[in-house]
Amino acid sequence: MGLDPIYVFFAVNYFAQGMGGLAYEPISYLLKDGLGLDSAGSANFTFWMTLPFLVKPLYGLVTDLLPIRSYRRRPHIVIVAGLAAASFIVLAGLKSYTYGLLLALLILVNVGTVGSDVVCDGVMVEQGKQAGATGVFQAVQIATLYAALVVSGLGGGWLVRHASYGSIFGLSAVFPMMIMGSAYFAREARASEVLSRGTRGLRELIASRNFWALSAVIFLWSFYPFLGTAQFYHQSSHLRLSPVYIGFLSTLSGAAGVLGAAFYGRVIGRRFSTAAMVRAAVWVGAPLSLLYLFYLGPVSVAVVTFIWGAAGVALRLALMDLAAQCCPAGAEATAFAVYMSVFNLSASASNTLGGNLYEALKARLSFLADPAYGSMAALTLIGTACTLACWPLLKCILPAQSKPSREL
Repeated sequence: MGLDPIYVFFAVNYFAQGMGGLAYEPISYLLKDGLGLDSAGSANFTFWMTLPFLVKPLYGLVTDLLPIRSYRRRPHIVIVAGLAAASFIVLAGLKSYTYGLLLALLILVNVGTVGSDVVCDGVMVEQGKQAGATGVFQAVQIATLYAALVVSGLGGGWLVRHASYGSIFGLSAVFPMMIMGSAYFAREARASEVLSRGTRGLRELIASRNFWALSAVIFLWSFYPFLGTAQFYHQSSHLRLSPVYIGFLSTLSGAAGVLGAAFYGRVIGRRFSTAAMVRAAVWVGAPLSLLYLFYLGPVSVAVVTFIWGAAGVALRLALMDLAAQCCPAGAEATAFAVYMSVFNLSASASNTLGGNLYEALKARLSFLADPAYGSMAALTLIGTACTLACWPLLKCILPAQSKPSREL
């Protein structure tokens, strides 16, 4: 029995998304060293650069309600992935980088990246609900994504030292091209009554109390101001970690994420209900975030990165699985995109807050022996408090036990 093409579709999409991370660390150094931005400036640039991630539902509406020749998925993914590839190619050809042009082109890259992700997730929800395999499909997606991060993490650090920014952007253009090719493996029937089914599903979503409560839980659970920009500046400026070692941490996180996703798909999703795992996301996630209080040097940083990477992915998958199960028919891509945009909104808001507070807190805590550690500790405690704040909302979204997903 051969491999189901749908798994190839998911694997290629998420591998390409993960390999796109080759450009992430170089972009951080381009902002820091090339444009001379401080942590607040980089955080603000990143906010605008990643703005397309916050409007995911718009892409969902397009792919759900505006079919092309009666197809809602395959033509759309080719178009948006092509936009990302073209933007990377333009970046590769530039002789120098200015703030405005760099930002504009990276926004277009992310428009293509986000659009591809939304279409892929629409396929996952639609076909996953039919097969009772939303958790399994997402485990495959996330495991592949983190497997790619194993390569892109160290690769990004190596490229900072050995390649020009033009070469890095040129290499990055290959991966959205792979996503364009993956459309061949996306099985899809022609859609009918698209508009009526879609609008009915959207009305059902907005009227649901579970939708609003789950969105609040996702936002609070994902609010970690100690990650992202603040973490990068702490690693590079305070802990004096090299670009290669920072890249190694991304690789380590990727390997841990593969283990976490595989464990969820083969063990957790089979033995425990989604409801039980969502509760664990709060009561296990909160103390795990406190591990960042021990983010002190190369060894402890690596240990924390691995533990957080594995457990964090497994716990996040529980929330993503519940979100997929809650998506109404006819508006699968839009509904799931709304939930994922809440994840992204939280990440963007917490990254911006963390980047702006990191230096400010260091200045206010100058009386401490290590103000930088005090700043990171304060950001860590904020994140932990937000995770605990999810608990009262769980009774609104978990009225009954959800069934485990089918085994991978």
